[in-house]
Amino acid sequence: MREYALNQAISQGEYGVVSFARRILRNWKARRRVVNLGNFDDYLLKDIGITRDEVQWAAGLPLTVNAAIALEERAFRRRRNGDLQ
Repeated sequence: MREYALNQAISQGEYGVVSFARRILRNWKARRRVVNLGNFDDYLLKDIGITRDEVQWAAGLPLTVNAAIALEERAFRRRRNGDLQ
């Protein structure tokens, strides 16, 4: 959530093509980090608090969505609802 707040603060005041390009670049970098999580063993992912299915889901999101933030929010909702897998 902290990264989400920081990204939102950075985005405030940016308009037009420049902000869109920055957001796409930021989201592309986040997706690369998420895709790298797919190389982790299942026990490491479980230790982090995410599942392989969630990683694959986040890696397939469009570039208009920050995959790292979406993955974090989805895992948080799953844990909050008691589905620890």
